[in-house]
Amino acid sequence: SGTNAFAMKTTATPSEDGSYYTLNGEKLWISNSKEAGVFLVFANANPSLGHRGITAFMVDASIEGVHVGNPEKKLGLRASSTCPVVFDNVKVDTDDILGEVGLGYKYCINILNEGRIGIAAQQIGIAKGCFDI
Repeated sequence: SGTNAFAMKTTATPSEDGSYYTLNGEKLWISNSKEAGVFLVFANANPSLGHRGITAFMVDASIEGVHVGNPEKKLGLRASSTCPVVFDNVKVDTDDILGEVGLGYKYCINILNEGRIGIAAQQIGIAKGCFDI
């Protein structure tokens, strides 16, 4: 969902007995995805609630239905892979929910805000380097 974190289309459908969720969807531009053993996945467990249905799941990269695509061909930052990740009927136990169902959007925004500070610091360093040349 890029810059609009609440527009995600990946869904998490609860099982009839409530013991697991089934994830379906695709995430693009996922850093270190080829190397990852575990993914932190944000998916909507109740799309009718909009962003208030977003829930955070811990997903083992090796379970059935998780597919990591081919790495993007990037001009820089080649030390880490950047690939799409597809979730095709991935069963995730309720024990693998991080925090509470429906509060994933709050966790997601906090993570994004912290990352933006680091990105801003990198850009200041790059700009300084340009002036130092």
